[in-house]
Amino acid sequence: MALAFLAVLCLATHVLVAHVFVTVALSKEGGGRSTHAIDAGDCASARVSAMIGQTIMVGFAGRREQDPGVRAVVAQLRDGTVGGVILFPNNIGDRAQLKALIDVLRSAPSGLPPFIAVDQEGGAVQRLRARRGFEWFPSAKLVGENPSLDSQEIAEEIYAQMAAELAGLGFNMNLGPVVDVNTNPNNPVIGARGRSFGGTSDIVSPMAAAFINAHHAANIATVAKHFPGHGSSVVDSHRTLADISQTWQEEELDPYRRLMLQGLLDGVMMGHLYHPRFSDLEDLPASLSAKAAALLRRSDGLGFDGVIVSDDMDMGAIVEAFSPEEAAVRAIWAGTDIVIFSNIERGDPDFGVRLHQALVKAVCDGRLGEARIEEAYRRIVRLKGQLKTSTLPRAW
Repeated sequence: MALAFLAVLCLATHVLVAHVFVTVALSKEGGGRSTHAIDAGDCASARVSAMIGQTIMVGFAGRREQDPGVRAVVAQLRDGTVGGVILFPNNIGDRAQLKALIDVLRSAPSGLPPFIAVDQEGGAVQRLRARRGFEWFPSAKLVGENPSLDSQEIAEEIYAQMAAELAGLGFNMNLGPVVDVNTNPNNPVIGARGRSFGGTSDIVSPMAAAFINAHHAANIATVAKHFPGHGSSVVDSHRTLADISQTWQEEELDPYRRLMLQGLLDGVMMGHLYHPRFSDLEDLPASLSAKAAALLRRSDGLGFDGVIVSDDMDMGAIVEAFSPEEAAVRAIWAGTDIVIFSNIERGDPDFGVRLHQALVKAVCDGRLGEARIEEAYRRIVRLKGQLKTSTLPRAW
């Protein structure tokens, strides 16, 4: 009888201990729990739940510390629900406002520094706009093709100014460079917008290296995009799935190979692109396919062991076929290390919580293995460690 009572007491204690709220993983600086802390439940450990948080990067509404969206995402950064944020024009006013906002985001106590990311390519894609008092930068097309700007050294000077501005504001990740080879100049999302450095890998690769070198010198991580190559597409993946199965060329992998050999690739962004070589199923994008990640990772492929980042999972190519939760789980399962959701139209302040819960549930029911989470976490921690110690590599 006494033994049975003790067994029941032990079981109850075990269940109570397992039902914890995750605050800060692997940190001695935890700042107390918030309403956004994640219930680890009875299956996923606090350690695994904290690692899952590092795989999530979200957009948010608001520009000032007191805005509900800002308060919510700061709480999620603090308790480890998410590992990074991405800023869009709706977050950006003038220089003083943006600096104050990023200071708030970076000040959230955490064991790991958050990624504070932005798309700042130059030309048509500049989240920091000149009309708001920020520097203007030329498009990749102008940098790569204008005879007065075609040297790698001058390109690096241009991007050094870009990186210095970003670093001064507090950003530590730029979602660039675009390394798509401009094989279709009429491509509505790449060629027609001047986002590619040029029509050959011989033009694209050195210009991309200049972009990365300049950012590394300012201690900003970069993410080359859009793997396996968006330059040949005839549709915009922001609107629908881009089928590149009849237009893609082998040369489109060359910039990744060259940058990899130079040791410059921090991250690679998976595009929402369909091609049988990179897609697990018909009409399934590379961003949700294990084939694409495997080609990046394999020693007989590119041998890349850095961070794989998704393109925005709120783009048309994904939302037309998948729920956010389903897309996040499938992307991480396939080999993506960080999933990005812009959260612009949704504007849900608790969206990071929702994604985290979906990934925890996937671990609990066996759709995601703990080993896959640990693998992603290892790569993320390594990159954040390089940022913390200012040891991002440079190639000369």
